[in-house]
Amino acid sequence: MSLTSQLKKAIEASGISKYAIALGAKVDHAVLRRFMSGERDIKLSTAERLAEFLNLELKNKSKKPKL
Repeated sequence: MSLTSQLKKAIEASGISKYAIALGAKVDHAVLRRFMSGERDIKLSTAERLAEFLNLELKNKSKKPKL
């Protein structure tokens, strides 16, 4: 499952309004709304703020790239 999918799922499952999440995570509400509707992607820094607000941990996958 992609980071985008996981983040959207966590936002929906939180039971918190998208406006309150945007306010608490210091993310523009319009940015969050467009992200949730699939109209746009978000920056990693925005995903980090959302994850922190939702008490989620972002991790790197431990796979090494094939050369």
